[in-house]
Amino acid sequence: MDIRFYFDPVNFDTYRNSGPLNWKYTIGGMIEKNTIALKPGNLRNVQVAIIGVPFNNSALKQEYTTVPDKIRTALFPLAKTTGKIGIADFGNLKPALSLKGYYQALRDIVDYLSELNIVTLVLGGSQDLTTGICEAFIHNPLFSLTVIDSFLDTKKGKEVFAAENFLSRIFNSNPNLFQFNLLGFQSHFVPDEYLSKTIGINEHLRLGLIRENLNLAEPVFRNTDVVSLDMSVVKYVEAPGSTSGTINGLHSEEVCQLAKYAGLSERGRVFGIFGIDPEKPADLATIQLAAQISWYFLEGVQFRNSGSSLTAQNCTFYQVQVNGVETPLEFLKNNITGQWWMKFENNRKEPLFFACSEKVYQQASENEIPALWMKYLQKIDEIVK
Repeated sequence: MDIRFYFDPVNFDTYRNSGPLNWKYTIGGMIEKNTIALKPGNLRNVQVAIIGVPFNNSALKQEYTTVPDKIRTALFPLAKTTGKIGIADFGNLKPALSLKGYYQALRDIVDYLSELNIVTLVLGGSQDLTTGICEAFIHNPLFSLTVIDSFLDTKKGKEVFAAENFLSRIFNSNPNLFQFNLLGFQSHFVPDEYLSKTIGINEHLRLGLIRENLNLAEPVFRNTDVVSLDMSVVKYVEAPGSTSGTINGLHSEEVCQLAKYAGLSERGRVFGIFGIDPEKPADLATIQLAAQISWYFLEGVQFRNSGSSLTAQNCTFYQVQVNGVETPLEFLKNNITGQWWMKFENNRKEPLFFACSEKVYQQASENEIPALWMKYLQKIDEIVK
């Protein structure tokens, strides 16, 4: 399969002289070199695929957007990352005849790239494109989705399907979703009743908690396959070109750190950036921020596998006996990264590892059944029955 037929290729000449750095020292120069080296059907040297999806869908209209190319204009002149990583840009998805056509194309592309262990960076476009991405994982019983957004985009009554309620379709099409997390939401926009109805295991982190301790989000990304970022999660004065920004939100450096966490996660397959309105006169700052978010995600991917493997040499193994639980709870601490993991088994006695914080281990050590541990145990039991 040659997925390049799905795309209009990038014209790198457009970006070559758009910044102060010599092109050979830029991430754009590195991406161009890798992209030119591609051979039909041979992607073995590619670790990350960049794809643009220049399509916006809202309750009011559907339209083509220039946002992916604008992000490239701001991303490519940035300095190349320090290590060696195979990043190729496949260009923009060709126009489809229908909204469903975009979703199906994304499904097929992400499924193909994931089979090759290639991470996909999606430059959108409206956030409902996440629907097509998630369809690629419909048969994965452990599929986990994390959305970074100020709002919970679910359907409230009878509405036209759009970016504002795309999660309703994802929940309906994947009722056995293993885990769904909402990060950076604002409590005054999301009633508790809405959060309580989200399916799967949930590790929702409201804006205030993330602002107090950004590290709380790190284990969430280690348990995540797909990350969907709405630029409206950023404080409006720092992302004035977002489609529905608000007076409160994450700061630009905070969202870049979240992107790096997502990149570092070995489980992560897709990272999508959505929700920029190209018609707003102040979109330049938002475009620049989206480019830097992309850069930090790519840097994170570059440093995957740097001592994070769960081997006997890297890890310390703990068993904790807790009252009310027949067998000891099992934890691992990676002595190189400091990351904590919980260990379970499926019905074939194969180990399953899920990320957690040290706090979860401490709860067990104090003879308390951790709520997060119980959620995973119950969900695994549902799958094997």
